[in-house]
Amino acid sequence: MNYKKILTASSAVLLGFGLLAGASSHVSADDSNSSDTSTKNTPAQTSTSYNLMTKVAGSKNYTIWKNVENGKPYGKVANAINFRYNHIQSNQSIKTKKYTYWLVYVDGRRVGWVNEKFFARNDIEVAKSVTLVRNDNYLFDTRDAISYATDSTGTVVDNSEVKVSKDGISCTDPGTTKVKYSYGSGKATVNVTVRKSTTEGIGDANTVTPKEGTNKLTSWDSHYGASLNYLSPHDFTPETKRHSWTSGNMTLSTRLFQPVLLSVKTDTNNEGYINRVGHIPEGVTVSNGWAYTSLLSSTKLIQGHIVGYNLDKLTNPYNPQKLLTMSQSKFNTYVKNIKVSPYIPIGHGQAMGSTKDYIYVLVNDNTDQDSNKSEELVQIRRSDMCINKIWTIKCWDGDENSPRYFKNAVITSDKQMYGVYYDKTNDRYEYWELNRTGDNWRPTLVGATKGKFVSDDSPVQGFAYDQNNQNFYLGFNDLIVKIGRTGELKDSYSFNTGREVEGLSVNNNKLYVNLAQRAELLESNELN
Repeated sequence: MNYKKILTASSAVLLGFGLLAGASSHVSADDSNSSDTSTKNTPAQTSTSYNLMTKVAGSKNYTIWKNVENGKPYGKVANAINFRYNHIQSNQSIKTKKYTYWLVYVDGRRVGWVNEKFFARNDIEVAKSVTLVRNDNYLFDTRDAISYATDSTGTVVDNSEVKVSKDGISCTDPGTTKVKYSYGSGKATVNVTVRKSTTEGIGDANTVTPKEGTNKLTSWDSHYGASLNYLSPHDFTPETKRHSWTSGNMTLSTRLFQPVLLSVKTDTNNEGYINRVGHIPEGVTVSNGWAYTSLLSSTKLIQGHIVGYNLDKLTNPYNPQKLLTMSQSKFNTYVKNIKVSPYIPIGHGQAMGSTKDYIYVLVNDNTDQDSNKSEELVQIRRSDMCINKIWTIKCWDGDENSPRYFKNAVITSDKQMYGVYYDKTNDRYEYWELNRTGDNWRPTLVGATKGKFVSDDSPVQGFAYDQNNQNFYLGFNDLIVKIGRTGELKDSYSFNTGREVEGLSVNNNKLYVNLAQRAELLESNELN
């Protein structure tokens, strides 16, 4: 288990929020349907403290109580089912003669005590299927298919603790392997298939003539600024003023200030990456009224969380910063419009997309340079934020000696995506379209631009495609470049935020830009 018991104590005293004044004594049916067998020699309740752990909600509703006293919960705070898709943590339990209750924190806020039966116990959630492109250079890690695994108390365990019948799948030969997962009494199975095609992923980079570009635009490599009230992930206060930046015919304005943390704020980074919803944004996608961003706890990781915000409901740009200070009744309703995925592979680049039913992320490793490895394309259900399916893809110019490893990509439909690649040898940016037939993803080069746009080695920080106007948008820090589908350099926009761009997205004829050094979603005026 990835948590540690700190203290066990017998207690009949109040544990939880506040004082006894005004306490209610009513108890729900699920907490009061057995007889009291207490004796004078048995304490009414026993409390145990732990290091922080992450819990997974089940599908049935239980009451969250303000306190547990003398073996009885009292003071309804909320319906636990309202927090089913939020990040739930705990660090204390109370065992009574009838039940065990856990103190829960939701998206970093202490809420109250809930019956252990609320959690998904002895459960392993895995992808429905995994399908891999043939590639001698790639071994699929079967634990990447796990969304979460829980123990008998509903606590998430590290994937390394899950027993797997086969740790890795070679992608050399076609075939299907049934992979079995187990932890305690929890079990799951996934069919992992290596596809048959020997030509899938092979493209031709000589099919288009690159358009004229430039090397003279200005960007920078590392941020020199931050939002006004953000000093560090441990030292910040809410922003109180919207931002607006204009360059040429593009204006970017604050749409949403995102919470710095959606987990319990601590003075240490040692509570475990599973438990910490990171403060480092990587990518963003906006569609169907929701914005989704990928978050890392460390730049050394490629696993993290995806957080969704219902933009149709979260119209005030400041309120997401106030989850810890808003009233409990408002919080109970407000966080229904925020969803947090389990700890899953999300990659280290800006490579996301979303459709009506799914979120997509292309899992890339920023330490791989010109790699001929495959990349995982993870399909995540919008409904419960768990992995639905995994493909691997590759894009090679002729063979494995000329790979196109995408660190920036955008998924535009359930069967189409685009990737951008800088070819150092020919000093040009390439725009590849990948279309899916069945489970096969086949690449076609649709455009290219001479040069690297910027005068230094500033990295690409975002990539989006405007399907209505057939334009690509390439994001550097404080610089956005507008490019026609075939590679024509149409325009560029320079800003002065001093903050890193962490993903671009186009939706409803507007460009969305995510900034770091307090995650902030910007929205543009109408595109053309």
